[in-house]
Amino acid sequence: MQELSIMEFVKWFIALLVIMMLISLSMFFIELSNINSFKQQVNYQIERQGGLTNTAISNINQTSNDYYNGTFTVTSNRLNTKVAYGEPVDYVVKGTFDIKILPIPDVELEFNGTGVSQVR
Repeated sequence: MQELSIMEFVKWFIALLVIMMLISLSMFFIELSNINSFKQQVNYQIERQGGLTNTAISNINQTSNDYYNGTFTVTSNRLNTKVAYGEPVDYVVKGTFDIKILPIPDVELEFNGTGVSQVR
């Protein structure tokens, strides 16, 4: 009889652990879906500022801090330079995602993007 009660506790423990993992995974994917809207903001700044200028970088950092809790940073080989009209600007968005609930190290991912300058 005692084995049955111990086995019941183990089943409950495993079930709760699986539920916590599923919730943690879903929260991670919800945060990961923010990358598209952030890349859209980066492209908007590139279009309006003529590249990744000082003003564009400060606006991008401000957006990351205000709306995405500082999760994203932008790097490029064309930082702080203004480019000609219609010239593409390649960049990399680096995201550091905190895994909620479970004690797992943060996940760092990189996403490539390209924006086109619209300033003449």
